[in-house]
Amino acid sequence: MALAWLWLMATVISLVSGVVMALVCWGVGASLSEIRFHVGPPLLSFRIRGVKWSLGFLNFGASVTFEALGIRRDGTDDNSFLRLPLFLRLIVHTSTVAGMLLLAVACLSPARGLAAFTSGFEQVVNVLLAQQRVVSFFALLRTEGFLPALGVLSAKLAALNLLPLPPLTGYMMLREFWRGLFTSRTGNEGVPAWGMVLVLLLLLGWGHGLYAGLLHPNSREAGLSTMLREARQLIGTAAEP
Repeated sequence: MALAWLWLMATVISLVSGVVMALVCWGVGASLSEIRFHVGPPLLSFRIRGVKWSLGFLNFGASVTFEALGIRRDGTDDNSFLRLPLFLRLIVHTSTVAGMLLLAVACLSPARGLAAFTSGFEQVVNVLLAQQRVVSFFALLRTEGFLPALGVLSAKLAALNLLPLPPLTGYMMLREFWRGLFTSRTGNEGVPAWGMVLVLLLLLGWGHGLYAGLLHPNSREAGLSTMLREARQLIGTAAEP
């Protein structure tokens, strides 16, 4: 049952962040050919006004494909995103994180949402406490309900996406800024393998914490009061009465 709640939360976060990203792209003049709310193969796809929208089983992220505008003189692909000014390209990159933050604020309140976001940078990289925080998250879900837990998860994922690791948003923004100022773009650059390895290790740490937390969702080793206090700390200091 806990996995079903997590899947539902991930789906909502992907939908919100993907729609926000699409709206921002259209707002700055970048045309899209596809909007994906999943990773892996699609289960359902449809077209609205010439844009393909697809959903899948692994709804753990949203991405877009920009409409191709032909081939440039150097033989690389061209699209409307590459023709945007640097500051608009940076806005497009941050749009998914902005969508997650908006969802967190809507579910928690501005103060609690931002507190959950700022406290998330340390929490998402500290995989040694992953099991403890997974148990605390389930305690938060049981005591506070679906919406606060959704807001907390959305805020933590926003913090995760701003880490300077490929292929996360933080790295993509830094790369876009650096190459926009100091170097010329050389087409569709790949993602460094070292970044994928680091992100994979991070996800494996949280995967182990999730597995252990699901095995012992009602662990009383630290005491119920400590577990509930940790659950409130997942939101941030602004959640304290």
